[in-house]
Amino acid sequence: MKNDLVLSRRVYVLVAVMGLWGMVIGARLYFLQVVQSSAYRERADDQQQKTTKIIPPRGGIFDRNENALAVSVQVKSVYAVPKEVVDVNATARTLASITRVPLSELVEKLSQRKKFVWIKRKTSDAEALAIEKARLPGIGFFEEFQRKYPNNDLAAQVLGYVGTDENGLGGLEGKYDEIVRGVDGKVVYLTDGLQRSYNESEEPAQPGANLITTLDKNVQYIVRQGVREAEARTHATGIHVVVMDPRNGEILAIENYPSFDPNNWRNSDPQLRKNGAIDLTYEPGSTFKILTVGAALEEGLTTPEERIDCLNGAIFVSGKRIRDHKSFGILSVSEILEKSSDVGAITLGLRLKDELMAKYIKKYGFGKATGIDLPGEENGTIRRTAQWTKSSIGYISMGQEVAVTPLQIVSLVSMVANGGTLYRPYVVKEVRDSQRKVISRTEPIGQRVMSEKSAQQMQGMLEKVVTDGTATSAKLDGYRAAGKTGTAQKKGDGAGYSATKLIASFAGYAPASNPVIAMVVVIDEPVGAYHGGEVAAPIFKQIADRILQYKGISPDIPDYAPPPYVAAPAKRQSAPAPAAKPSEPEGLKIISANFNSSTTAKPNQPGDITVPDFRGKTDGETYDASRRLGLKTKFEGFGRVREQNPPPGAQVRPGTVVEIGLSTK
Repeated sequence: MKNDLVLSRRVYVLVAVMGLWGMVIGARLYFLQVVQSSAYRERADDQQQKTTKIIPPRGGIFDRNENALAVSVQVKSVYAVPKEVVDVNATARTLASITRVPLSELVEKLSQRKKFVWIKRKTSDAEALAIEKARLPGIGFFEEFQRKYPNNDLAAQVLGYVGTDENGLGGLEGKYDEIVRGVDGKVVYLTDGLQRSYNESEEPAQPGANLITTLDKNVQYIVRQGVREAEARTHATGIHVVVMDPRNGEILAIENYPSFDPNNWRNSDPQLRKNGAIDLTYEPGSTFKILTVGAALEEGLTTPEERIDCLNGAIFVSGKRIRDHKSFGILSVSEILEKSSDVGAITLGLRLKDELMAKYIKKYGFGKATGIDLPGEENGTIRRTAQWTKSSIGYISMGQEVAVTPLQIVSLVSMVANGGTLYRPYVVKEVRDSQRKVISRTEPIGQRVMSEKSAQQMQGMLEKVVTDGTATSAKLDGYRAAGKTGTAQKKGDGAGYSATKLIASFAGYAPASNPVIAMVVVIDEPVGAYHGGEVAAPIFKQIADRILQYKGISPDIPDYAPPPYVAAPAKRQSAPAPAAKPSEPEGLKIISANFNSSTTAKPNQPGDITVPDFRGKTDGETYDASRRLGLKTKFEGFGRVREQNPPPGAQVRPGTVVEIGLSTK
């Protein structure tokens, strides 16, 4: 009995131990298979699978005529599998000589115990070819995409730029990044215990959508040429020009100086990547008198014919003496705008008083962003009326104590030009998928903020500013124009204004009889002449003349006759051989869709106009000469005329389009 009892106890102990052991095993299995199952599954997948992300080609950005502004091209990126590299030092030396990556950096990468390391992303064609010829063990290539801007710095701040991983940075690239970027794909490789691939599966990348903008590449070229000539003439620290269609808010061109090349943005100053047309805030000076006079008209406080005593150039506002830029006596309200009298504008502002002035500042779009579809837009600075001093109404009436953006000013003048509707500016007209299907389309959004009667009165007064006032240098060739000059001192280092740093501007539109373009020209710190009528208005004329000619707008000045063009006698020469069509650079494959439609042009008919030899001339000289002869022009490229069709000496009819190829070479 005693032995049986001992045996029974041993059995119980054994059963207990086995039970406890089973519980421990079960708990461990539960912990491994339930609690930590996902972690171990990830580790197993990491050991057995290798996933490579496929970055899709970004959608293209095109102008309103579907000319490419930004495209994606296929390039090669170099990678290494370190354990497959036979000779680390020799391989590193070869790669360093080709890619210019530091030797020490390459040795470090090739010595790592990793399955994959990048050597250089997005190499040039020459670099890739040299590496391929070297046949280095463990070195391979991935096909990637790189953003290219075929027009270099043209509209650079509007377009933006793209990072190494094809992520949009700034401009339209950043604003519409989710749409343009597309959807990443991936390739999954299965490997055995020796890390040998034996199977793979692929999820293809989905290309991004394409943006059709309101920009016109040819208009943009014209504006850029004007900006460059303005810089050479004024030596300004900054120049900003915005061209808008006043009928709907479409932006035709935005150009800023200085600029940068988005193809090489890493080597540019970050300040140059900012879009001064929408983020520069400045005191507008006399261009703001459009608001003051317009508000007074709307409130029935004045008429264009009312005569106001401008007090011989000085007025006291709450004890502060404000001097005019000239001594004026009695002027009509129209003459106050025409001669840009500060005292006259202040007199109207005093009639409005603080509350009404603040109301119209807000109503006409100041103190808040316009809502343009570009990143980085500033609101401007408009203080609350509670923060105004007793003399603020005087300074604000003539464009001081407020800060605006160039875009807000061109929106204001566009509102007057179209008869009183304030439109929200926009740049993207349509979004299309890679199959050209329209995904979305932007419709103009406008709100009437000025009566048609007041707008018509303002139109008449602004036209007199150009014909008889401070902006006579803005008179166009064959077209009526209207607008307002502005000259403003910049804030100094202290509390006052600088005596030497000024901003000159002009805001206007044309043709005055039926406006199709509105424009603002802002010149920051010009050297020498500094009044808006001296430096900004002539740039408006130069740009507007060329745009209207390019768009084929008929002159609205009655009986306008351009001066005759006398061509120099051409030398006898054989007809030039037809220019060879430029071939696509080797290894450069454009991935983004090309929307350029292939229209068949009608052959030029013989006529009584002899086509001049434009080769070597600037685009402006070619514009002027063509227009005087009754010819139209279509420009491609930038620089001086390199080729033309029809060729020099051809006999054509009036209205024939001469295709001009420009080049800096």
